[in-house]
Amino acid sequence: MLEGDALAAWLRERAGKLTASRMADAMDFLKNGEPSKKRSDLMRELLAERLADETARHFVTDAMRWGLEKECDAKAAYEAHTGVFVQEGGFVEHPKIENLGATPDGFVGADGLIETKCPTTPVFLDWVMAGVVPDKHKPQMIVQLQCTRRTWCDFVAYDPRIRDQRRQLFIRRYIPTEAEIAKVEAAAIKFLDELDNLFDAFFSAQAA
Repeated sequence: MLEGDALAAWLRERAGKLTASRMADAMDFLKNGEPSKKRSDLMRELLAERLADETARHFVTDAMRWGLEKECDAKAAYEAHTGVFVQEGGFVEHPKIENLGATPDGFVGADGLIETKCPTTPVFLDWVMAGVVPDKHKPQMIVQLQCTRRTWCDFVAYDPRIRDQRRQLFIRRYIPTEAEIAKVEAAAIKFLDELDNLFDAFFSAQAA
């Protein structure tokens, strides 16, 4: 986990930008086609960050804190299981879409990434039983892959509360299709265009 000056620099670098971890929210619409509250709140949050030049702070739940605290353990478990080394990395901008970026949990070899999750035990069990990468996390992984120009991302779920250590780790490799990539990138462009328009509208309202 980043701390001190490193954390402050990372927050400044991503302020006002759409990031991989929020991509699913940017794509969230109601059944009637209207933006969801999550999407609208994200839009205004990023507008505020652009105007204030700092990243909004979020309330951290106990479950979120657990996940952050166990991320390093999840990486270590992945390394022990696969025999490969996970390299740390920083914030990476998308090569073509301005104000879109990602901070992958780790780089693997020349072509891979990992995305680690340490959820509640019921959620972990659901993921293991389903046996696939959860759909809600695919947009995040797609943005990470497109920003870093990597090919695949291992979805890594870890729950040390499971008594049998052999059952604490769940890994599935994700290689998105061209159609999946195109859908996410189109959604990112649409969201960011709307954000730019909202930014302009704010100054027009101030000048009126």
